[in-house]
Amino acid sequence: MVPEAVATQVRERLVPFVVPDRFAAPLRNSTYIVTSLYLDNRNGALDYETIEGLRSRYKLRVRSYGDDDRGAVYPEVKYRENRVIRKLRCPVPRAGLARVLTGDLSAAGDMAPTKLAALREFCRLQQMRRAVPRVLVRYERQAFVASNDPDVRVTFDRNLAASPEARAIVRAHGRYEPVIPGRVVLELKFTDRSPHWLAAIIRHCELSRRSFSKYSRSVATLASAGLVQSG
Repeated sequence: MVPEAVATQVRERLVPFVVPDRFAAPLRNSTYIVTSLYLDNRNGALDYETIEGLRSRYKLRVRSYGDDDRGAVYPEVKYRENRVIRKLRCPVPRAGLARVLTGDLSAAGDMAPTKLAALREFCRLQQMRRAVPRVLVRYERQAFVASNDPDVRVTFDRNLAASPEARAIVRAHGRYEPVIPGRVVLELKFTDRSPHWLAAIIRHCELSRRSFSKYSRSVATLASAGLVQSG
């Protein structure tokens, strides 16, 4: 989580090594809006596990890129095992999301076996935790990938904001509360080891790794405003 001045410095030093990712490339400033509907049980157990720093934990969310009714949304399980993060997700029609969250997988339509397995796992965990829609989290993402390695990603998430939501709806519009005004969430993503040029940027810009949960910080922000009940 860095101030804009540091984000700009990092961005300038990245230029020789990266290109906009395929979703960002056609867009102005290589930026698009991401909205995620986070699910949790009535006691906020998944939020609590994040706050407590459990080494093995996961989040349940449904992600959207824009508000096009004809577009897909993406139920997703985000696992964390110590410092390693992996995700399972698949696309489902936006109009079928409410049925999917009741366990009706027919609403997802035809999909590849691997995608169907991901959706089954999402629904299994959702039902096991009795998770329901709780909070919407929205931000503007500027995304890049390494020119010679698509597994290396650098993202800048700005204007992080949150809104309470108890329905099976993923919407970018509407009233949102600012979560970290003036700060940018900078994420450096890679498998195995970071490339030498990225390590050099980290050293030069004096970046230090820290844990940050958009979901937990959003819950705390909304709870302080009396808009949701904190776990």
